Amino acid sequence: MKKGIVIGAAGAIVITLTLLLFQIFSPKNQAERAVENFYEYEQEGAYSLSWEMFHPSMQERMDKTEYLQVRGELFLGYLATEDYSYTLENTDKLKDWSMDDASESLDVVYQVQVNQRFKGDFGNFTIVQHVYATETDGQWRILWDFKDR
Repeated sequence: MKKGIVIGAAGAIVITLTLLLFQIFSPKNQAERAVENFYEYEQEGAYSLSWEMFHPSMQERMDKTEYLQVRGELFLGYLATEDYSYTLENTDKLKDWSMDDASESLDVVYQVQVNQRFKGDFGNFTIVQHVYATETDGQWRILWDFKDR
């Protein structure tokens, strides 16, 4: 009788660990982690590292030197704030998505809502942006939406 309980408990532990590992390494969680890494780099002012996380289509669209210069100026200069906090919300899987009307469609992307909260000379405010992550050549890459609406 005790042997059966031990075997049942061991089986339950194995199943629980398997489900936990599956969830941790699920594409949705990996996409969220990529977006989180991107914004960690941005918060640290490591814009070169965040630019490297862009999907090749984004890198073609966004000159690296210009990005490095303008991105830092955006926060310190234009928004008059030195740092910000952010949260990730509402991750959704999308199929056949493209970043603009001229780009080819990507089979699967994950749309992650990013809320950036700023405190600065112009008061407190939040920017909400949908950021997209997709796996390309074994690495998770970041895209933004540029479609005309």
